[in-house]
Amino acid sequence: MRRLALLGAVLLALAAVTGVAWATRSDGTGTSAKTSAQAAAVTSVTRSCPPPASGTARIAMIAMPSQTKAAKSSSATPAGSATLSMVLAEPSAGATAPATKTAKPSASKASGTATSGTATSGTTASHGGKSKSKPSASARPSATGPVSVSAPGTVALLSEPGTGGSTVAATGQMAEGLEAEQSDASGMGLVSCTHPGSDMWFAGTGTSAGASAVRLYLMNTATVTASVDVTILTDTGEQEGLNSAVTVPPGQSATVDITPYVHGSQALALHVQAAIGQVAAAVWEGAKGGGAWLPQAAAPATTLVIPGLTVASSAARLFVTVPGSTDAQLTVVAYTPAGKAVQFPGAPVDASAGATTPLALSSLGASVAGLKLTSNVPIVAGVLIPGAGIGSFTSAAAPVVEQGVVAGNPAVKGDTVGLLLTAPSAAAQVSISVISSDGTVTAPAADQSVTVKAGHSLAVAVPRPPGSRKPFAIVIKPQAGSGPLYAVRVVTTGTGGLSAPVASLLTVPSALTSITLPPVGSSYRAVLP
Repeated sequence: MRRLALLGAVLLALAAVTGVAWATRSDGTGTSAKTSAQAAAVTSVTRSCPPPASGTARIAMIAMPSQTKAAKSSSATPAGSATLSMVLAEPSAGATAPATKTAKPSASKASGTATSGTATSGTTASHGGKSKSKPSASARPSATGPVSVSAPGTVALLSEPGTGGSTVAATGQMAEGLEAEQSDASGMGLVSCTHPGSDMWFAGTGTSAGASAVRLYLMNTATVTASVDVTILTDTGEQEGLNSAVTVPPGQSATVDITPYVHGSQALALHVQAAIGQVAAAVWEGAKGGGAWLPQAAAPATTLVIPGLTVASSAARLFVTVPGSTDAQLTVVAYTPAGKAVQFPGAPVDASAGATTPLALSSLGASVAGLKLTSNVPIVAGVLIPGAGIGSFTSAAAPVVEQGVVAGNPAVKGDTVGLLLTAPSAAAQVSISVISSDGTVTAPAADQSVTVKAGHSLAVAVPRPPGSRKPFAIVIKPQAGSGPLYAVRVVTTGTGGLSAPVASLLTVPSALTSITLPPVGSSYRAVLP
Protein backbone atom coordinates (compact mmCIF):
# COMPACT_ATOMS: atom_id res chain seq x y z
CA MET A 1 0.00 0.00 0.00
CA ARG A 2 2.82 2.39 0.85
CA ARG A 3 4.36 1.76 -2.59
CA LEU A 4 1.02 2.49 -4.24
CA ALA A 5 0.62 5.65 -2.17
CA LEU A 6 4.14 6.77 -3.13
CA LEU A 7 3.44 6.02 -6.80
CA GLY A 8 0.21 8.02 -6.59
CA ALA A 9 2.03 10.97 -5.06
CA VAL A 10 4.62 10.90 -7.85
CA LEU A 11 1.90 10.79 -10.51
CA LEU A 12 0.10 13.71 -8.88
CA ALA A 13 3.35 15.72 -8.82
CA LEU A 14 4.00 15.00 -12.49
CA ALA A 15 0.45 16.00 -13.34
CA ALA A 16 0.90 19.29 -11.48
CA VAL A 17 4.16 20.04 -13.29
CA THR A 18 2.57 19.16 -16.63
CA GLY A 19 -0.33 21.49 -15.85
CA VAL A 20 1.98 24.36 -15.05
CA ALA A 21 3.99 23.69 -18.21
CA TRP A 22 0.78 23.64 -20.28
CA ALA A 23 -0.44 26.88 -18.72
CA THR A 24 2.87 28.58 -19.52
CA ARG A 25 3.29 26.88 -22.89
CA SER A 26 5.01 28.80 -25.66
CA ASP A 27 4.10 29.35 -29.29
CA GLY A 28 6.73 26.87 -30.35
CA THR A 29 9.81 28.85 -29.57
CA GLY A 30 10.25 27.38 -26.11
CA THR A 31 9.00 30.40 -24.18
CA SER A 32 5.64 31.80 -23.29
CA ALA A 33 4.30 35.01 -24.76
CA LYS A 34 6.64 37.80 -23.81
CA THR A 35 5.70 41.22 -22.64
CA SER A 36 6.67 43.92 -25.11
CA ALA A 37 9.81 45.94 -24.56
CA GLN A 38 9.21 49.05 -22.47
CA ALA A 39 10.99 52.39 -22.27
CA ALA A 40 12.09 53.71 -18.89
CA ALA A 41 13.31 57.21 -18.17
CA VAL A 42 16.95 57.67 -17.24
CA THR A 43 16.86 58.69 -13.58
CA SER A 44 20.50 58.43 -12.48
CA VAL A 45 23.81 59.09 -14.26
CA THR A 46 27.41 59.27 -13.05
CA ARG A 47 30.16 60.78 -15.18
CA SER A 48 33.84 61.19 -14.33
CA CYS A 49 35.99 64.00 -15.73
CA PRO A 50 39.80 63.71 -15.81
CA PRO A 51 42.02 66.25 -14.08
CA PRO A 52 43.40 69.04 -16.26
CA ALA A 53 46.43 67.90 -18.24
CA SER A 54 48.03 71.26 -17.51
CA GLY A 55 46.96 74.41 -15.69
CA THR A 56 43.29 74.67 -14.82
CA ALA A 57 40.22 73.41 -16.62
CA ARG A 58 36.49 73.83 -16.60
CA ILE A 59 33.54 71.48 -16.91
CA ALA A 60 30.82 72.26 -19.47
CA MET A 61 27.54 70.44 -18.91
CA ILE A 62 23.94 70.44 -20.05
CA ALA A 63 20.92 68.17 -19.53
CA MET A 64 18.51 67.78 -22.46
CA PRO A 65 15.41 65.91 -21.24
CA SER A 66 12.75 64.86 -23.71
CA GLN A 67 10.54 67.77 -24.74
CA THR A 68 7.54 65.47 -24.57
CA LYS A 69 8.30 64.62 -20.96
CA ALA A 70 9.02 68.22 -20.10
CA ALA A 71 5.57 69.20 -21.29
CA LYS A 72 3.95 66.74 -18.92
CA SER A 73 3.43 67.10 -15.21
CA SER A 74 6.60 67.42 -13.20
CA SER A 75 5.44 64.47 -11.13
CA ALA A 76 6.34 62.16 -14.03
CA THR A 77 10.05 62.61 -13.35
CA PRO A 78 11.48 63.94 -10.07
CA ALA A 79 13.29 67.27 -10.23
CA GLY A 80 16.65 65.78 -9.31
CA SER A 81 20.04 67.49 -9.43
CA ALA A 82 23.48 67.26 -11.00
CA THR A 83 26.36 67.57 -8.56
CA LEU A 84 29.94 68.27 -9.58
CA SER A 85 32.35 67.15 -6.87
CA MET A 86 36.08 66.74 -6.47
CA VAL A 87 37.95 63.46 -6.81
CA LEU A 88 40.97 63.35 -4.51
CA ALA A 89 44.25 63.10 -6.40
CA GLU A 90 46.83 60.47 -5.52
CA PRO A 91 50.56 60.48 -6.19
CA SER A 92 51.54 59.31 -9.67
CA ALA A 93 51.23 55.56 -10.00
CA GLY A 94 53.80 53.32 -11.57
CA ALA A 95 54.23 49.61 -11.79
CA THR A 96 53.29 49.20 -8.17
CA ALA A 97 50.12 50.20 -6.44
CA PRO A 98 50.12 53.89 -5.58
CA ALA A 99 50.18 55.24 -2.08
CA THR A 100 46.77 56.10 -0.73
CA LYS A 101 45.26 59.17 0.80
CA THR A 102 42.16 59.44 2.90
CA ALA A 103 39.40 61.29 1.10
CA LYS A 104 37.94 64.03 3.22
CA PRO A 105 34.16 64.34 3.22
CA SER A 106 32.57 67.48 1.85
CA ALA A 107 31.91 70.15 4.45
CA SER A 108 28.41 70.82 3.15
CA LYS A 109 25.85 69.40 0.80
CA ALA A 110 24.05 70.85 -2.16
CA SER A 111 20.90 72.69 -1.21
CA GLY A 112 19.50 73.70 -4.59
CA THR A 113 15.72 73.53 -4.86
CA ALA A 114 15.07 74.39 -8.51
CA THR A 115 12.03 72.49 -9.74
CA SER A 116 13.80 71.28 -12.86
CA GLY A 117 17.07 70.26 -11.26
CA THR A 118 20.35 71.89 -10.24
CA ALA A 119 24.05 71.30 -10.58
CA THR A 120 26.41 71.98 -7.70
CA SER A 121 30.15 72.39 -7.51
CA GLY A 122 32.72 72.57 -4.76
CA THR A 123 34.14 75.69 -6.43
CA THR A 124 32.83 77.90 -9.17
CA ALA A 125 34.06 80.02 -12.05
CA SER A 126 31.31 81.15 -14.39
CA HIS A 127 27.83 80.20 -15.42
CA GLY A 128 26.85 80.47 -19.05
CA GLY A 129 23.12 80.39 -18.36
CA LYS A 130 20.82 82.95 -16.78
CA SER A 131 18.83 82.32 -13.64
CA LYS A 132 15.29 83.60 -13.23
CA SER A 133 15.73 83.80 -9.46
CA LYS A 134 18.59 84.95 -7.30
CA PRO A 135 20.50 82.04 -5.79
CA SER A 136 20.31 81.49 -2.08
CA ALA A 137 23.27 82.27 0.16
CA SER A 138 24.28 78.63 0.22
CA ALA A 139 24.16 78.53 -3.60
CA ARG A 140 26.35 81.56 -4.25
CA PRO A 141 29.96 81.11 -5.35
CA SER A 142 32.37 80.48 -2.51
CA ALA A 143 35.82 79.07 -2.02
CA THR A 144 34.67 75.88 -0.32
CA GLY A 145 30.92 75.42 -0.54
CA PRO A 146 28.87 73.99 -3.40
CA VAL A 147 26.98 76.21 -5.82
CA SER A 148 23.78 75.66 -7.81
CA VAL A 149 24.54 76.54 -11.41
CA SER A 150 22.08 75.09 -13.89
CA ALA A 151 18.71 73.72 -14.89
CA PRO A 152 17.87 71.39 -17.78
CA GLY A 153 18.30 72.98 -21.17
CA THR A 154 20.91 75.57 -20.17
CA VAL A 155 24.70 75.43 -20.44
CA ALA A 156 26.79 75.49 -17.26
CA LEU A 157 30.51 76.21 -17.23
CA LEU A 158 32.26 75.40 -13.94
CA SER A 159 35.80 75.44 -12.67
CA GLU A 160 37.05 71.91 -12.14
CA PRO A 161 37.14 71.68 -8.34
CA GLY A 162 40.48 69.94 -7.87
CA THR A 163 43.60 68.44 -9.36
CA GLY A 164 42.41 64.85 -9.19
CA GLY A 165 39.48 65.14 -11.57
CA SER A 166 35.81 65.48 -10.79
CA THR A 167 32.57 63.57 -10.89
CA VAL A 168 29.11 64.55 -12.06
CA ALA A 169 26.30 62.65 -10.33
CA ALA A 170 22.86 63.47 -11.73
CA THR A 171 19.37 62.34 -10.82
CA GLY A 172 15.86 63.04 -12.05
CA GLN A 173 15.44 65.41 -14.97
CA MET A 174 19.08 66.46 -14.77
CA ALA A 175 20.06 62.86 -15.59
CA GLU A 176 18.04 62.83 -18.80
CA GLY A 177 20.15 63.69 -21.82
CA LEU A 178 23.12 64.71 -19.64
CA GLU A 179 26.44 65.54 -21.31
CA ALA A 180 29.52 66.84 -19.54
CA GLU A 181 32.98 67.63 -20.90
CA GLN A 182 36.26 69.00 -19.70
CA SER A 183 36.76 72.31 -21.51
CA ASP A 184 39.22 75.15 -21.80
CA ALA A 185 38.60 78.75 -20.70
CA SER A 186 36.58 79.49 -23.86
CA GLY A 187 34.20 76.63 -23.09
CA MET A 188 35.48 74.41 -25.91
CA GLY A 189 34.92 70.78 -24.94
CA LEU A 190 38.18 68.84 -25.07
CA VAL A 191 37.21 65.41 -23.76
CA SER A 192 33.91 63.87 -22.68
CA CYS A 193 33.39 62.94 -19.06
CA THR A 194 32.79 59.21 -19.21
CA HIS A 195 30.81 56.53 -17.44
CA PRO A 196 32.71 54.21 -15.10
CA GLY A 197 33.46 50.85 -16.69
CA SER A 198 35.59 47.74 -16.46
CA ASP A 199 36.95 47.38 -20.02
CA MET A 200 38.26 50.31 -22.10
CA TRP A 201 40.54 50.82 -25.10
CA PHE A 202 42.57 53.82 -26.32
CA ALA A 203 44.70 54.09 -29.48
CA GLY A 204 47.17 56.85 -30.31
CA THR A 205 50.57 57.86 -31.57
CA GLY A 206 53.92 56.85 -30.07
CA THR A 207 56.73 58.76 -28.35
CA SER A 208 58.92 58.82 -31.44
CA ALA A 209 56.03 60.08 -33.59
CA GLY A 210 54.94 63.21 -31.75
CA ALA A 211 53.95 62.24 -28.20
CA SER A 212 56.81 62.90 -25.80
CA ALA A 213 54.51 62.29 -22.82
CA VAL A 214 51.68 59.79 -22.32
CA ARG A 215 49.57 59.81 -19.16
CA LEU A 216 46.72 57.57 -18.03
CA TYR A 217 44.19 58.90 -15.52
CA LEU A 218 42.04 56.51 -13.49
CA MET A 219 39.10 57.78 -11.43
CA ASN A 220 37.17 55.71 -8.93
CA THR A 221 33.90 57.31 -7.82
CA ALA A 222 32.53 54.14 -6.22
CA THR A 223 32.61 53.07 -2.58
CA VAL A 224 34.91 50.06 -3.10
CA THR A 225 38.60 49.95 -4.00
CA ALA A 226 39.28 49.28 -7.66
CA SER A 227 42.10 47.10 -8.99
CA VAL A 228 43.09 47.94 -12.57
CA ASP A 229 45.26 46.06 -15.06
CA VAL A 230 46.80 48.03 -17.93
CA THR A 231 48.06 46.30 -21.10
CA ILE A 232 50.31 48.31 -23.43
CA LEU A 233 50.55 47.35 -27.11
CA THR A 234 52.94 49.29 -29.35
CA ASP A 235 54.20 48.71 -32.89
CA THR A 236 56.76 46.27 -31.46
CA GLY A 237 54.23 44.27 -29.45
CA GLU A 238 53.18 44.07 -25.81
CA GLN A 239 55.38 46.12 -23.48
CA GLU A 240 56.58 44.89 -20.12
CA GLY A 241 57.06 47.01 -17.02
CA LEU A 242 53.56 47.86 -15.89
CA ASN A 243 53.03 44.37 -14.55
CA SER A 244 51.30 45.08 -11.25
CA ALA A 245 47.68 46.12 -10.94
CA VAL A 246 47.03 49.76 -10.08
CA THR A 247 44.96 50.20 -6.93
CA VAL A 248 42.57 53.16 -6.85
CA PRO A 249 40.84 53.74 -3.49
CA PRO A 250 37.20 54.86 -3.34
CA GLY A 251 36.59 58.50 -4.26
CA GLN A 252 40.12 58.97 -5.52
CA SER A 253 42.10 59.12 -8.75
CA ALA A 254 45.49 57.82 -9.85
CA THR A 255 47.82 59.03 -12.57
CA VAL A 256 50.00 56.51 -14.40
CA ASP A 257 52.94 57.78 -16.45
CA ILE A 258 53.00 55.51 -19.50
CA THR A 259 55.97 57.27 -21.13
CA PRO A 260 58.76 55.06 -19.68
CA TYR A 261 57.13 51.94 -21.13
CA VAL A 262 56.71 53.20 -24.70
CA HIS A 263 60.04 54.85 -25.56
CA GLY A 264 60.77 54.69 -29.28
CA SER A 265 57.24 53.67 -30.22
CA GLN A 266 55.49 54.75 -33.42
CA ALA A 267 52.01 53.87 -32.21
CA LEU A 268 50.40 52.54 -29.06
CA ALA A 269 47.19 51.26 -27.53
CA LEU A 270 46.16 50.92 -23.90
CA HIS A 271 43.75 48.26 -22.69
CA VAL A 272 42.37 49.22 -19.28
CA GLN A 273 40.61 46.45 -17.36
CA ALA A 274 39.19 46.70 -13.85
CA ALA A 275 39.45 43.31 -12.18
CA ILE A 276 37.74 44.67 -9.06
CA GLY A 277 35.28 47.55 -9.12
CA GLN A 278 34.93 50.05 -11.93
CA VAL A 279 36.86 53.13 -12.98
CA ALA A 280 36.62 55.93 -15.51
CA ALA A 281 39.75 56.25 -17.62
CA ALA A 282 41.25 59.01 -19.77
CA VAL A 283 44.51 59.20 -21.75
CA TRP A 284 46.43 62.36 -22.64
CA GLU A 285 49.32 62.60 -25.09
CA GLY A 286 51.44 65.70 -25.35
CA ALA A 287 54.57 67.42 -26.59
CA LYS A 288 56.18 70.84 -26.19
CA GLY A 289 53.71 72.35 -28.66
CA GLY A 290 50.67 71.09 -26.77
CA GLY A 291 48.71 67.92 -26.22
CA ALA A 292 45.38 66.23 -26.84
CA TRP A 293 43.08 63.67 -25.24
CA LEU A 294 42.52 60.27 -26.80
CA PRO A 295 38.82 59.46 -27.15
CA GLN A 296 37.80 56.10 -25.78
CA ALA A 297 37.76 53.70 -28.72
CA ALA A 298 35.05 51.21 -29.57
CA ALA A 299 35.57 47.66 -28.31
CA PRO A 300 37.40 45.22 -30.61
CA ALA A 301 35.26 44.26 -33.61
CA THR A 302 35.65 43.09 -37.19
CA THR A 303 33.84 46.18 -38.54
CA LEU A 304 34.54 49.68 -37.25
CA VAL A 305 33.56 53.19 -38.34
CA ILE A 306 35.81 56.18 -37.59
CA PRO A 307 34.16 59.57 -38.21
CA GLY A 308 35.75 63.00 -38.08
CA LEU A 309 38.52 63.19 -40.68
CA THR A 310 38.96 66.71 -42.03
CA VAL A 311 40.69 68.47 -44.92
CA ALA A 312 43.92 68.24 -42.92
CA SER A 313 43.70 64.48 -43.26
CA SER A 314 46.23 64.42 -46.10
CA ALA A 315 48.79 63.70 -43.39
CA ALA A 316 46.50 61.74 -41.07
CA ARG A 317 47.72 58.51 -39.50
CA LEU A 318 45.64 55.44 -38.77
CA PHE A 319 46.44 53.18 -35.79
CA VAL A 320 45.18 49.60 -35.88
CA THR A 321 45.50 47.36 -32.82
CA VAL A 322 45.06 43.60 -32.99
CA PRO A 323 44.46 42.22 -29.47
CA GLY A 324 44.45 38.56 -30.50
CA SER A 325 47.08 36.11 -31.70
CA THR A 326 46.15 36.17 -35.41
CA ASP A 327 47.34 38.86 -37.81
CA ALA A 328 44.61 41.08 -39.20
CA GLN A 329 43.91 41.57 -42.88
CA LEU A 330 41.84 44.68 -43.32
CA THR A 331 40.28 46.86 -45.97
CA VAL A 332 39.78 50.59 -45.41
CA VAL A 333 37.07 52.55 -47.21
CA ALA A 334 36.69 56.32 -46.90
CA TYR A 335 33.30 58.00 -47.25
CA THR A 336 33.60 61.57 -48.55
CA PRO A 337 31.08 64.14 -49.88
CA ALA A 338 31.74 62.61 -53.31
CA GLY A 339 31.11 59.05 -52.18
CA LYS A 340 33.30 56.01 -51.50
CA ALA A 341 37.07 55.98 -51.92
CA VAL A 342 39.17 52.89 -51.17
CA GLN A 343 42.32 53.45 -49.16
CA PHE A 344 45.26 51.11 -49.80
CA PRO A 345 43.84 49.65 -53.06
CA GLY A 346 44.89 46.18 -54.02
CA ALA A 347 45.53 43.47 -51.45
CA PRO A 348 44.22 43.85 -47.87
CA VAL A 349 46.54 45.61 -45.42
CA ASP A 350 48.26 43.46 -42.81
CA ALA A 351 48.32 44.42 -39.12
CA SER A 352 50.40 42.36 -36.71
CA ALA A 353 48.81 40.35 -33.92
CA GLY A 354 49.39 41.58 -30.38
CA ALA A 355 50.59 44.98 -31.58
CA THR A 356 49.50 48.42 -32.84
CA THR A 357 50.30 49.14 -36.50
CA PRO A 358 50.60 52.76 -37.78
CA LEU A 359 49.37 53.42 -41.32
CA ALA A 360 49.68 56.66 -43.31
CA LEU A 361 46.40 57.61 -45.00
CA SER A 362 46.46 58.94 -48.53
CA SER A 363 45.05 62.38 -49.29
CA LEU A 364 41.28 62.36 -49.68
CA GLY A 365 40.97 65.80 -51.26
CA ALA A 366 37.76 66.38 -49.31
CA SER A 367 36.60 68.63 -46.49
CA VAL A 368 35.34 65.69 -44.46
CA ALA A 369 35.55 61.92 -44.46
CA GLY A 370 34.72 58.90 -42.36
CA LEU A 371 36.47 55.54 -42.48
CA LYS A 372 35.06 52.03 -42.42
CA LEU A 373 37.48 49.27 -41.45
CA THR A 374 36.69 45.63 -42.16
CA SER A 375 38.93 42.91 -40.73
CA ASN A 376 39.09 39.15 -40.47
CA VAL A 377 39.74 39.40 -36.71
CA PRO A 378 38.60 41.91 -34.06
CA ILE A 379 40.58 45.17 -34.06
CA VAL A 380 40.73 48.53 -32.28
CA ALA A 381 41.42 51.71 -34.26
CA GLY A 382 42.03 55.45 -34.01
CA VAL A 383 43.26 58.32 -36.18
CA LEU A 384 45.52 61.33 -35.53
CA ILE A 385 44.54 64.47 -37.47
CA PRO A 386 47.25 67.16 -37.88
CA GLY A 387 46.47 70.48 -36.24
CA ALA A 388 47.41 72.68 -33.32
CA GLY A 389 50.09 71.15 -31.09
CA ILE A 390 50.25 67.41 -31.38
CA GLY A 391 47.03 67.40 -33.41
CA SER A 392 43.62 65.93 -32.56
CA PHE A 393 42.43 62.34 -32.25
CA THR A 394 39.32 60.54 -33.39
CA SER A 395 38.55 56.86 -32.98
CA ALA A 396 36.12 54.11 -33.87
CA ALA A 397 32.78 55.06 -32.38
CA ALA A 398 29.14 54.07 -32.05
CA PRO A 399 26.35 55.73 -34.06
CA VAL A 400 24.24 58.44 -32.45
CA VAL A 401 21.12 57.04 -30.79
CA GLU A 402 18.08 59.19 -29.88
CA GLN A 403 20.13 62.40 -29.62
CA GLY A 404 23.75 63.46 -29.59
CA VAL A 405 24.88 66.39 -27.44
CA VAL A 406 28.07 68.44 -27.21
CA ALA A 407 27.89 70.78 -24.22
CA GLY A 408 31.00 72.91 -24.79
CA ASN A 409 31.35 74.90 -28.02
CA PRO A 410 33.24 78.20 -28.15
CA ALA A 411 31.65 81.42 -29.40
CA VAL A 412 35.03 83.06 -29.91
CA LYS A 413 35.96 85.25 -32.84
CA GLY A 414 38.29 83.38 -35.18
CA ASP A 415 36.94 79.92 -34.28
CA THR A 416 34.68 77.93 -36.57
CA VAL A 417 32.48 75.19 -35.11
CA GLY A 418 31.07 72.41 -37.25
CA LEU A 419 29.80 68.84 -37.43
CA LEU A 420 31.41 66.06 -39.46
CA LEU A 421 28.69 63.53 -40.28
CA THR A 422 29.05 60.08 -41.86
CA ALA A 423 26.31 57.68 -43.02
CA PRO A 424 28.12 54.53 -44.19
CA SER A 425 25.21 52.25 -45.01
CA ALA A 426 21.93 54.14 -45.50
CA ALA A 427 20.87 57.76 -45.86
CA ALA A 428 20.47 59.65 -42.60
CA GLN A 429 18.41 62.74 -41.91
CA VAL A 430 19.30 64.68 -38.79
CA SER A 431 18.00 67.82 -37.12
CA ILE A 432 20.56 70.24 -35.68
CA SER A 433 19.81 72.63 -32.84
CA VAL A 434 21.98 75.21 -31.12
CA ILE A 435 21.32 75.87 -27.43
CA SER A 436 22.55 79.27 -26.25
CA SER A 437 23.83 79.82 -22.72
CA ASP A 438 20.40 80.94 -21.47
CA GLY A 439 18.59 77.98 -23.03
CA THR A 440 17.35 79.69 -26.20
CA VAL A 441 17.10 77.20 -29.08
CA THR A 442 18.24 78.27 -32.53
CA ALA A 443 19.26 76.36 -35.66
CA PRO A 444 21.89 76.79 -38.40
CA ALA A 445 19.28 76.33 -41.15
CA ALA A 446 15.66 77.31 -41.50
CA ASP A 447 14.48 73.72 -41.81
CA GLN A 448 16.77 72.61 -38.94
CA SER A 449 17.68 69.41 -40.75
CA VAL A 450 20.27 68.02 -43.13
CA THR A 451 20.46 64.78 -45.08
CA VAL A 452 23.60 62.68 -45.43
CA LYS A 453 23.47 60.38 -48.45
CA ALA A 454 24.19 56.69 -48.03
CA GLY A 455 27.92 56.03 -48.28
CA HIS A 456 28.76 59.72 -47.93
CA SER A 457 30.05 62.22 -45.38
CA LEU A 458 28.99 65.83 -44.90
CA ALA A 459 30.54 68.83 -43.14
CA VAL A 460 28.07 71.31 -41.60
CA ALA A 461 29.19 74.66 -40.18
CA VAL A 462 27.32 75.54 -36.97
CA PRO A 463 27.09 79.30 -36.34
CA ARG A 464 27.19 80.58 -32.78
CA PRO A 465 24.01 82.09 -31.28
CA PRO A 466 23.51 85.67 -32.49
CA GLY A 467 24.96 88.36 -30.25
CA SER A 468 26.57 85.96 -27.77
CA ARG A 469 30.17 85.20 -26.89
CA LYS A 470 29.28 82.58 -24.30
CA PRO A 471 29.73 78.83 -24.86
CA PHE A 472 26.79 77.05 -26.43
CA ALA A 473 25.57 73.48 -26.87
CA ILE A 474 24.79 71.51 -30.03
CA VAL A 475 22.08 68.86 -30.19
CA ILE A 476 21.62 66.51 -33.15
CA LYS A 477 18.71 64.12 -33.51
CA PRO A 478 18.56 61.41 -36.18
CA GLN A 479 15.07 61.27 -37.64
CA ALA A 480 12.88 58.18 -37.75
CA GLY A 481 13.91 55.80 -40.51
CA SER A 482 17.44 57.16 -40.78
CA GLY A 483 20.40 54.87 -41.24
CA PRO A 484 23.26 54.77 -38.69
CA LEU A 485 24.81 58.21 -38.29
CA TYR A 486 28.29 58.85 -36.90
CA ALA A 487 29.21 62.37 -35.81
CA VAL A 488 32.19 64.42 -34.62
CA ARG A 489 32.20 68.06 -33.48
CA VAL A 490 35.16 69.99 -34.95
CA VAL A 491 36.60 73.39 -34.02
CA THR A 492 39.04 75.11 -36.38
CA THR A 493 41.01 78.34 -35.92
CA GLY A 494 41.91 81.09 -38.36
CA THR A 495 40.61 81.77 -41.83
CA GLY A 496 39.26 79.08 -44.08
CA GLY A 497 36.21 77.94 -42.12
CA LEU A 498 36.12 74.19 -41.57
CA SER A 499 39.17 73.85 -43.85
CA ALA A 500 41.31 75.83 -41.36
CA PRO A 501 43.71 74.10 -38.92
CA VAL A 502 41.95 71.82 -36.45
CA ALA A 503 41.92 72.91 -32.80
CA SER A 504 39.63 70.20 -31.39
CA LEU A 505 37.78 67.05 -32.37
CA LEU A 506 35.12 65.58 -30.09
CA THR A 507 33.06 62.50 -30.88
CA VAL A 508 29.37 63.35 -30.45
CA PRO A 509 28.07 60.97 -27.75
CA SER A 510 24.50 59.75 -27.41
CA ALA A 511 22.73 61.53 -24.56
CA LEU A 512 19.82 59.27 -23.70
CA THR A 513 16.65 60.39 -21.97
CA SER A 514 15.32 56.85 -21.75
CA ILE A 515 16.47 53.27 -22.09
CA THR A 516 14.63 50.26 -23.48
CA LEU A 517 14.00 47.45 -21.01
CA PRO A 518 14.14 44.03 -22.66
CA PRO A 519 10.91 42.00 -22.92
CA VAL A 520 10.27 39.56 -20.10
CA GLY A 521 8.62 36.18 -20.47
CA SER A 522 8.29 32.90 -18.57
CA SER A 523 9.23 29.44 -19.86
CA TYR A 524 7.97 26.01 -18.98
CA ARG A 525 11.59 24.91 -19.01
CA ALA A 526 11.96 26.67 -15.68
CA VAL A 527 9.36 24.49 -13.98
CA LEU A 528 10.06 21.10 -15.53
CA PRO A 529 12.36 18.80 -13.52
